[in-house]
Amino acid sequence: MRIVMCVKPVKKELVYKENEHLENLVINPYDLYALQNIIEMKKEGTEIICISMGPEGAKEALRRCIALGVDDVIHLSDKHFAGADTIATSYVLKKAIEKIGDVDLICCGQKTVDGETGQVVYALSEQLGMPCIAQVETIMDLSLENASIERENGECIEKLRVRLPAVISYRNCTTIYKKINLLRLKRAKNKEIVVWNMNDLEIDRSMCGLKGSKTIVQDVNKINPMVKKEQTVLDGDIENTAMIIKNIILGKVNGVYTYGK
Repeated sequence: MRIVMCVKPVKKELVYKENEHLENLVINPYDLYALQNIIEMKKEGTEIICISMGPEGAKEALRRCIALGVDDVIHLSDKHFAGADTIATSYVLKKAIEKIGDVDLICCGQKTVDGETGQVVYALSEQLGMPCIAQVETIMDLSLENASIERENGECIEKLRVRLPAVISYRNCTTIYKKINLLRLKRAKNKEIVVWNMNDLEIDRSMCGLKGSKTIVQDVNKINPMVKKEQTVLDGDIENTAMIIKNIILGKVNGVYTYGK
């Protein structure tokens, strides 16, 4: 069985305190949860490959994937990939998965902490022509033909059996690395990371990066920093204080309504 895990590197400050990690890019917490669940389900004869599209710094995040227990990693790196929206990103991931070949299961985190769109998994499923199962809690069992999955659907927990190949996304996230230590990280440092660019994937330049993106930014508004609110100390008995608070809620100042002006 061959499993591909899509991992996105995100800025460290979005996930950890500054002194917790030396690298600038770390594994997106939703992807980390998915990856560790997949590794726990790994059986003899199962191959797990992580793919990640990103800048040079993404290699450090991929090395952590190796230290966690994946078999191989592939860095999708090309200057023409920059600025991609969910459509262009899913297209590049699709081309990489097709190049890997004979993939039984594709796993993703539900969303990323920097983009928060949660759309890539659905676009990837559509482009690959595979069924998509979202809101996954855990994979309970894997075979060459099926995956037994537990997922949340509203207020219900569903247990499904999905015929492979398929695309799934996990709903939970974590920032805690399991079964990782300095020795594993040291070994990961010596692992060669395969890099595929636009030519390796046989991608038309017009299909990736900004040129391949369908999202159009119409306008950008600068959000003002939080305004410091004035503090008022209320003196007096409980009855008078309650009346002042009531007037504030109703929009009265000194007994006069000002709400809506």
